[in-house]
Amino acid sequence: MVSVLFPLTVFPLWGSPEKASKSAQVTVSVYNDADVPAAVLDGAEKRAGSILSSASFEVVWVHCSHPSTEDAMACKRIDLPGHLALRIIPDAAGPVSNGALGVTFLAGDGAGKYSDVFWKRAAVLHAISRVDLGSILGSVIAHELGHLLLGSQSHAVSGIMRARWEAEELRRIAMGTLLFTPQQAKTMHGKAWLLQAREQSAEQKPQS
Repeated sequence: MVSVLFPLTVFPLWGSPEKASKSAQVTVSVYNDADVPAAVLDGAEKRAGSILSSASFEVVWVHCSHPSTEDAMACKRIDLPGHLALRIIPDAAGPVSNGALGVTFLAGDGAGKYSDVFWKRAAVLHAISRVDLGSILGSVIAHELGHLLLGSQSHAVSGIMRARWEAEELRRIAMGTLLFTPQQAKTMHGKAWLLQAREQSAEQKPQS
């Protein structure tokens, strides 16, 4: 049985929790430091986008390793609400579990904008399971972005946010059915609304 352990891993500026069923947009700057082949990366982005779409999020991918003029401008706007950064690196660069396929960086309050995904480990999992590499990488990407959108303590007992992926999760990746739960989607939209309200409140405070 194949078993993979994820470590714990901004909330975008969108509508209220009551509107969680409506599509919201998140921009993701992708840094392909591992030189993932274009076809594999394209497949991974499509899979991750499909998983997030099931939770009513539309993803705009911005390629920042060798950006076009338009992408180069977008890559500099990571400060904007709803703009996250994903770096695909060859392997873990620090003290990370041997089974981890990615890591996300969160502050004490659960907010964060940055995730790393480990390319070599995804490739090894593909070799062991024979599940499509782009599908595996895309599912890992969706998992890590899920940590950014959900905040702290966001692992679950089932679905895309399950901490340990075993044979059943790999089977569902192959079928395209490893997704966020409806409650996770609601939580992601709700946290986005809370951040929006907090930032608007800060902007409206009188300046001394």
